[in-house]
This record gives sequence, C-alpha cells and structure tokens, in this order.
Amino acid sequence: MKKVVLGLGVVLVLVLVGCAAASTPSAVAKKFYEAAGKNDSKMMAEYATPDTVAIMAMFGEKVSGMMAAYGKIDSVSEVIDGDTAVVTVKFSNGEESDLDMIKVDGKWKVNVDMENK
Repeated sequence: MKKVVLGLGVVLVLVLVGCAAASTPSAVAKKFYEAAGKNDSKMMAEYATPDTVAIMAMFGEKVSGMMAAYGKIDSVSEVIDGDTAVVTVKFSNGEESDLDMIKVDGKWKVNVDMENK
C-alpha cells in the first residue's frame, strides 16, 4: 500500500511540475516555438491567442520550415509589464525574435498582431 501511495505522489509531483513548466512568458514562448517547429497547430493553439492561431494557420507548413532554419533556441529573455510581456528568443543560427505576450485568464499567451508588425 505504501508503494502505491508513494507512486501516486511521484506521479502527482510530475504532473504539477509539467503544468507549471509553461507558467512564465519565456516558458510559453519556448513551448510555442517547439510546437511551431513540429507544425503542431493544436499545441501552438494552447500557447497562443485565437488571433495568433488564425495568423499562423495562414502560413501553414511554412512555419515549421522557418523554425527548422532557425535551429534550436539558445537563450530566452523577457520583460514583463503587468499583463503584457516581450520575450526575446535567440536561436542557434544567430537569429533573434521578439514575441509579444499577453495574459489571458491568468495564462501567458503569444500575441501576434499583423497590424503592428
């Protein structure tokens, strides 16, 4: 019985750590770019505003091709101002990208706005 309780405790901790992993703007940006690199629109939608998802859908598979060209993420920095943030992502190919983020229902989301870009 003790082993079952201990096993459930370990699973619960892992689940909680996994859920908390994307609680900062930087963590959300990383998850978003990982999903884009895999052309996983469902996962991207979890980390983006609905408007951003619609914009990304327009580009389709080009997004995963762009992500492959960037390479891996080398570093991420963020500047938070209330319910908005800007995350700067530096890639292994030397490219740098800024992502606007907003808090929606307490969760950070990527917010791409074609009118302001």
